[in-house]
Amino acid sequence: MGKGNKAEMLIAVCAVISSIAAVYIAWDQARVMRSQEKADVWPIVQLQHNTSTPTGGALYEFDVQNAGVGPALIEDYLIRIPGQGDTESFEDMVDYFITSDLADAYGQPSFSSQSLRGRVLRQGDSMRTIAASWSAQDGLQDAFLTRIASFVDGGLPPAEVFVCFCSILEDCWVSTSSAEGIRPVEVKSCDQMKDVADDLYPLTEPLPPTEESAS
Repeated sequence: MGKGNKAEMLIAVCAVISSIAAVYIAWDQARVMRSQEKADVWPIVQLQHNTSTPTGGALYEFDVQNAGVGPALIEDYLIRIPGQGDTESFEDMVDYFITSDLADAYGQPSFSSQSLRGRVLRQGDSMRTIAASWSAQDGLQDAFLTRIASFVDGGLPPAEVFVCFCSILEDCWVSTSSAEGIRPVEVKSCDQMKDVADDLYPLTEPLPPTEESAS
């Protein structure tokens, strides 16, 4: 092979390398820009149970807040109640937390609620999906706090809420009130929400035995 041919071959190889490098740089820049674009509109939905005993009464609330930097489009949600299955009723969740014993002794609470599916939460916005309140009654405060403590200290498995939300770029995540799911889980679509729930909080998890069943 002559020197001219060698030079041409070297030039061709360098051109191919330069083309590959240019393609890689363009791909990497696009990836970085995409990541920056996602970060600029990344919503983070946080879920929180709240309880209090104002003036001798009892109050339970469940809040959904967008702590991210872009709007959150709430696409879907489910509530998983141990021993009962999945529901979309926040009143069913309150019934599970409070139990029929408290309801029989102190009556059903007053409810106020808002629809969750299809809502758009802007940055910093929050909504109260349900509030259940009981007026002051003798013994209510202690009974209410004792019941809530059984979930806090791990004596009973709590009901868990899973919310699937998307950004305006149609990237989606699932947030949960479960202690095992502190950070939202990214999903391809909200059709995967139940899969996330099954991974974090299996539906087959049994309830602890009651004193009656254990005796």
